[in-house]
Parts: sequence; structure tokens; C-alpha cells
Amino acid sequence: MYPKQAKEQKPASVKPKQLTVSVLGRHMKIACPAGQEEKLQAAMLELEQRVSKTKYQPGVHGAEDVLLMIALNLCNELLETKKND
Repeated sequence: MYPKQAKEQKPASVKPKQLTVSVLGRHMKIACPAGQEEKLQAAMLELEQRVSKTKYQPGVHGAEDVLLMIALNLCNELLETKKND
């Protein structure tokens, strides 16, 4: 018979924090892994800046249009970055 292996000790799981974010008047609770709060805050700041730039452009009406334009611009930036790598 094979010798019994000691059970692996799993590190105590750290529950993600629930952070409330607000975009275009909508509030959402988001699970944020411990230690990632600053990254989430930086991402929210970036989103808020993009919302401010986008919501007053001609042809952009309502929250859905604003967020769609931001998503398309982010996808374009991502594709450009991948192409240049």
C-alpha cells in the first residue's frame, strides 16, 4: 500500500470585499478581492473620466449610449495595443 499523504492545508480564504460603485446615477455592489481596492478605484476613476468626455458628444443620448461608446472605444484601444505588441 502507498503511504498516506498528509492533507494539504488550504490557506484561510479571504472573502472579497463588497464595494459600492456609482456610474451614471446607478449604484452597484461589486465583489473586490482583498488587496485590489486601489485598482478598482483607479478603474472607476478612469470610467468616470470617460463618461464625462462621452456624455456630451453629439448623437450620444442616455446612459446606455454613453456606456456603449466607452466600451467600443476601449475595445478599439485594446485591439490597437494587441496589434502593436
